[in-house]
Amino acid sequence: MQNRELGEDKSLLLKVAGGDQRAFRLIFDAYSNRVFTYAFRYLKSKELSEEIVQEVFVKIWVKRDGLPEIGNFGGFIRTVTNNLTLDALRKRALDYKTVNEGKHKWSDQDNATEEDIMLKDSRAYMAMAIDQLPKQQKLVYQMCYIEGLKQKDVAKKLNISPLTVKVHLREAVKTLKAHLKDGNSLPLISLVLLGICK
Repeated sequence: MQNRELGEDKSLLLKVAGGDQRAFRLIFDAYSNRVFTYAFRYLKSKELSEEIVQEVFVKIWVKRDGLPEIGNFGGFIRTVTNNLTLDALRKRALDYKTVNEGKHKWSDQDNATEEDIMLKDSRAYMAMAIDQLPKQQKLVYQMCYIEGLKQKDVAKKLNISPLTVKVHLREAVKTLKAHLKDGNSLPLISLVLLGICK
Protein backbone atom coordinates (compact mmCIF):
# COMPACT_ATOMS: atom_id res chain seq x y z
CA MET A 1 0.00 0.00 0.00
CA GLN A 2 1.49 3.35 -1.04
CA ASN A 3 1.55 6.48 1.10
CA ARG A 4 -0.91 8.34 -1.11
CA GLU A 5 -3.37 5.46 -0.88
CA LEU A 6 -3.05 5.39 2.89
CA GLY A 7 -4.00 9.04 3.16
CA GLU A 8 -7.02 8.55 0.91
CA ASP A 9 -8.19 5.35 2.65
CA LYS A 10 -11.30 6.52 4.50
CA SER A 11 -11.70 3.17 6.23
CA LEU A 12 -8.20 3.53 7.68
CA LEU A 13 -8.96 7.04 8.92
CA LEU A 14 -12.22 5.73 10.42
CA LYS A 15 -10.25 3.06 12.28
CA VAL A 16 -7.83 5.67 13.65
CA ALA A 17 -10.80 7.83 14.66
CA GLY A 18 -12.11 4.85 16.57
CA GLY A 19 -8.85 4.48 18.47
CA ASP A 20 -7.27 1.69 16.40
CA GLN A 21 -3.55 1.94 17.25
CA ARG A 22 -2.50 -0.45 14.48
CA ALA A 23 -4.17 1.77 11.88
CA PHE A 24 -2.50 4.80 13.46
CA ARG A 25 0.86 3.02 13.21
CA LEU A 26 0.26 2.51 9.46
CA ILE A 27 -0.35 6.24 9.07
CA PHE A 28 2.75 7.02 11.13
CA ASP A 29 4.95 4.66 9.10
CA ALA A 30 3.64 6.11 5.84
CA TYR A 31 4.15 9.79 6.68
CA SER A 32 6.68 10.22 9.49
CA ASN A 33 9.71 10.30 7.20
CA ARG A 34 8.10 12.99 5.02
CA VAL A 35 7.37 15.09 8.08
CA PHE A 36 10.94 14.73 9.36
CA THR A 37 12.47 15.56 5.95
CA TYR A 38 10.34 18.69 5.57
CA ALA A 39 11.10 19.94 9.09
CA PHE A 40 14.82 19.18 8.78
CA ARG A 41 15.00 21.09 5.50
CA TYR A 42 14.29 24.31 7.41
CA LEU A 43 15.35 23.63 10.98
CA LYS A 44 18.66 21.85 10.19
CA SER A 45 18.34 20.05 13.50
CA LYS A 46 17.70 16.32 13.93
CA GLU A 47 16.39 16.80 17.46
CA LEU A 48 13.99 19.61 16.56
CA SER A 49 12.80 17.73 13.47
CA GLU A 50 12.11 14.62 15.54
CA GLU A 51 10.12 16.81 17.94
CA ILE A 52 8.08 18.09 15.00
CA VAL A 53 7.33 14.49 13.97
CA GLN A 54 6.13 13.72 17.50
CA GLU A 55 4.03 16.87 17.69
CA VAL A 56 2.39 16.24 14.32
CA PHE A 57 1.31 12.71 15.20
CA VAL A 58 0.30 13.58 18.76
CA LYS A 59 -1.92 16.28 17.27
CA ILE A 60 -3.38 13.77 14.79
CA TRP A 61 -4.08 11.26 17.57
CA VAL A 62 -5.61 13.86 19.90
CA LYS A 63 -7.82 15.21 17.09
CA ARG A 64 -8.53 11.78 15.61
CA ASP A 65 -12.31 12.15 15.93
CA GLY A 66 -12.23 14.61 13.03
CA LEU A 67 -10.08 12.50 10.68
CA PRO A 68 -12.97 11.04 8.64
CA GLU A 69 -13.99 14.59 7.67
CA ILE A 70 -10.59 15.39 6.10
CA GLY A 71 -10.78 15.30 2.31
CA ASN A 72 -7.05 15.39 1.60
CA PHE A 73 -5.09 13.76 4.41
CA GLY A 74 -1.70 14.32 2.74
CA GLY A 75 -2.47 18.04 2.44
CA PHE A 76 -3.62 18.09 6.05
CA ILE A 77 -0.33 16.58 7.26
CA ARG A 78 1.65 19.08 5.16
CA THR A 79 -0.28 21.98 6.67
CA VAL A 80 0.20 20.76 10.25
CA THR A 81 3.91 20.12 9.61
CA ASN A 82 4.39 23.54 8.02
CA ASN A 83 2.65 25.34 10.90
CA LEU A 84 4.64 23.53 13.58
CA THR A 85 7.92 24.11 11.72
CA LEU A 86 7.15 27.82 11.41
CA ASP A 87 6.33 27.91 15.12
CA ALA A 88 9.69 26.28 15.87
CA LEU A 89 11.52 28.85 13.74
CA ARG A 90 9.70 31.71 15.45
CA LYS A 91 10.44 30.26 18.89
CA ARG A 92 14.12 29.83 18.05
CA ALA A 93 14.31 33.45 16.90
CA LEU A 94 12.50 34.68 20.01
CA ASP A 95 14.66 32.55 22.32
CA TYR A 96 17.78 33.84 20.62
CA LYS A 97 16.62 37.43 20.95
CA THR A 98 15.67 36.97 24.63
CA VAL A 99 18.95 35.31 25.58
CA ASN A 100 20.97 38.11 24.00
CA GLU A 101 18.86 41.11 25.05
CA GLY A 102 20.78 41.52 28.32
CA LYS A 103 24.20 41.44 26.67
CA HIS A 104 25.45 44.93 25.98
CA LYS A 105 29.02 44.21 25.03
CA TRP A 106 29.84 42.15 21.98
CA SER A 107 33.18 41.39 20.43
CA ASP A 108 33.44 41.55 16.64
CA GLN A 109 33.48 37.76 16.59
CA ASP A 110 30.31 37.54 18.70
CA ASN A 111 28.54 39.97 16.39
CA ALA A 112 29.56 37.97 13.33
CA THR A 113 28.27 34.77 14.93
CA GLU A 114 24.96 36.40 15.86
CA GLU A 115 24.50 37.78 12.37
CA ASP A 116 25.37 34.43 10.76
CA ILE A 117 22.83 32.56 12.88
CA MET A 118 20.08 35.11 12.29
CA LEU A 119 20.83 35.23 8.57
CA LYS A 120 20.70 31.44 8.28
CA ASP A 121 17.40 31.21 10.18
CA SER A 122 15.96 34.12 8.23
CA ARG A 123 16.77 32.46 4.92
CA ALA A 124 15.06 29.26 6.06
CA TYR A 125 12.02 31.23 7.26
CA MET A 126 11.97 33.17 4.01
CA ALA A 127 12.14 29.98 1.92
CA MET A 128 9.18 28.55 3.80
CA ALA A 129 7.14 31.69 3.22
CA ILE A 130 7.88 31.60 -0.52
CA ASP A 131 6.95 27.91 -0.63
CA GLN A 132 3.47 28.77 0.64
CA LEU A 133 2.68 31.13 -2.24
CA PRO A 134 0.23 30.00 -4.94
CA LYS A 135 2.09 28.21 -7.74
CA GLN A 136 2.04 31.02 -10.33
CA GLN A 137 2.87 33.74 -7.81
CA LYS A 138 5.75 31.66 -6.48
CA LEU A 139 7.10 31.10 -10.00
CA VAL A 140 6.88 34.78 -10.94
CA TYR A 141 8.42 35.87 -7.63
CA GLN A 142 11.34 33.46 -7.97
CA MET A 143 12.03 34.48 -11.57
CA CYS A 144 11.91 38.21 -10.79
CA TYR A 145 13.51 38.43 -7.34
CA ILE A 146 15.70 35.35 -7.12
CA GLU A 147 16.76 34.83 -10.74
CA GLY A 148 16.79 38.57 -11.39
CA LEU A 149 14.78 38.51 -14.62
CA LYS A 150 12.91 41.57 -15.83
CA GLN A 151 9.12 41.41 -15.74
CA LYS A 152 8.86 41.56 -19.55
CA ASP A 153 11.27 38.60 -19.85
CA VAL A 154 9.25 36.62 -17.31
CA ALA A 155 6.11 37.38 -19.31
CA LYS A 156 7.73 35.98 -22.47
CA LYS A 157 9.02 32.87 -20.75
CA LEU A 158 5.66 32.11 -19.15
CA ASN A 159 3.64 33.20 -22.19
CA ILE A 160 1.55 35.63 -20.17
CA SER A 161 1.09 39.39 -20.36
CA PRO A 162 3.45 41.77 -18.54
CA LEU A 163 0.41 43.07 -16.64
CA THR A 164 -0.32 39.56 -15.36
CA VAL A 165 3.29 39.25 -14.20
CA LYS A 166 2.97 42.56 -12.40
CA VAL A 167 -0.25 41.47 -10.67
CA HIS A 168 1.24 38.12 -9.59
CA LEU A 169 4.33 39.87 -8.26
CA ARG A 170 2.29 42.45 -6.36
CA GLU A 171 0.10 39.76 -4.77
CA ALA A 172 3.14 37.64 -3.88
CA VAL A 173 4.84 40.56 -2.14
CA LYS A 174 1.60 41.45 -0.33
CA THR A 175 1.22 37.86 0.90
CA LEU A 176 4.85 37.63 2.02
CA LYS A 177 4.63 40.90 3.94
CA ALA A 178 1.50 39.75 5.74
CA HIS A 179 3.04 36.35 6.45
CA LEU A 180 6.39 37.56 7.73
CA LYS A 181 5.85 40.96 9.29
CA ASP A 182 4.69 39.89 12.74
CA GLY A 183 7.04 41.92 14.92
CA ASN A 184 9.72 39.29 15.56
CA SER A 185 13.29 40.00 14.58
CA LEU A 186 13.54 36.94 12.35
CA PRO A 187 10.60 37.84 10.10
CA LEU A 188 11.79 41.44 9.85
CA ILE A 189 15.22 40.30 8.72
CA SER A 190 13.50 37.98 6.27
CA LEU A 191 11.59 40.92 4.79
CA VAL A 192 14.83 42.78 4.21
CA LEU A 193 16.36 39.70 2.56
CA LEU A 194 13.27 39.33 0.40
CA GLY A 195 13.76 42.88 -0.80
CA ILE A 196 10.19 43.84 0.08
CA CYS A 197 10.81 45.94 3.16
CA LYS A 198 12.66 49.22 2.80
